[in-house]
Amino acid sequence: MLFLKYIFRTRERLQLRNTDNAGAEMPFLDHLEELRRTIIAMLLTTVCAMLLCFCFSQELMLLLRYPAEQIYERQEQAHLPQHIKAAHWQLAKDYAALAPTLTAEDAARLQHMLPPEVPPLAAAAPLLQAARLLPQNAQETFIAQSTAPAEVRETALALHHSGAISTVGSAHASLKLMGAFQPAEAFMLSLQLAFFAGLVLSFPILMLLLMRFIVPGLHAHEKRLLYKSVVWGFFLFIAGCFFAYCDVLPRVLAFFYTYAQGMGIENDWRIGYYLSFTIKLIFMFGVVFELPVIVIPLIKLGILHYTKMKKTRGYALIACFAAALVLAPAPDPATMLIMALPMYALYELCIAFAWVQYKKRLANLPHHV
Repeated sequence: MLFLKYIFRTRERLQLRNTDNAGAEMPFLDHLEELRRTIIAMLLTTVCAMLLCFCFSQELMLLLRYPAEQIYERQEQAHLPQHIKAAHWQLAKDYAALAPTLTAEDAARLQHMLPPEVPPLAAAAPLLQAARLLPQNAQETFIAQSTAPAEVRETALALHHSGAISTVGSAHASLKLMGAFQPAEAFMLSLQLAFFAGLVLSFPILMLLLMRFIVPGLHAHEKRLLYKSVVWGFFLFIAGCFFAYCDVLPRVLAFFYTYAQGMGIENDWRIGYYLSFTIKLIFMFGVVFELPVIVIPLIKLGILHYTKMKKTRGYALIACFAAALVLAPAPDPATMLIMALPMYALYELCIAFAWVQYKKRLANLPHHV
């Protein structure tokens, strides 16, 4: 309630600054009526965007699954010699498991249709898998003393020395373990994806509606500033989401994946928890990148000043970490630090912008002789 009163008083000052009755106050209910209209317009915009995004639920699911697939594939590739590709090794393991169940003719025909790098790896895969049944100190000896051809033994030894993953299955097969444990869970996940994608899609309109409510009665140059802020806000929001998706999310997932492996825990991530974590991380980074769009117009309008922002720098740092504690999808220190540091860096950027505006105002003041 106190926050609403502060916003309403700010609206009154901005609305009445060019009128003769500057001391008048708008009724509280009039503010609430305008707020109600704004909220309804924002809800309708979000619902329309959400329905549009719901039609692309499968594409959104593939997009969000991609970082997890890359984690599995990178882990596979990291345990292979440099000249062996993870895709070929995955095919080789699958072919080695299927070949004994096929007729000799079908197995030969399938082998002929596979890439030429796969059959030699498929011949070494059973030898490596058999060696993994033995104690660590006996595995290399078993492979070296095998009756298999020399090239097969050499390939198996190279795979053994690199620590190749010998279990059958690819990244896609591992992701199939992300099961839905409730009948309606897949549908609810589609709604969740559509909701957050709808927020991203409708963000410029939502921001415009919100800013027009908070800052009414604008002059022509202030309206231009508002429209520029909306455009820059959209691009910064997309930039924050893109930064989280391409850089932050892979690093966070890789950290959790390798940490679980080090603890001897299998990474069978449940799809509901994975998507919730991924969506929140991406969306919250988009929100964090909106800080300049909110602060810079307030500086241009004279509501925020350089001296005040400079004095509150320490409080801003604490606020950034507190916000990261609330907004971060996981309570681990690494995720919170990754979210808090860009937020504070953007605040420092806003302080630099306020300093430039402060110097401009000083230069425009009349000089007395």
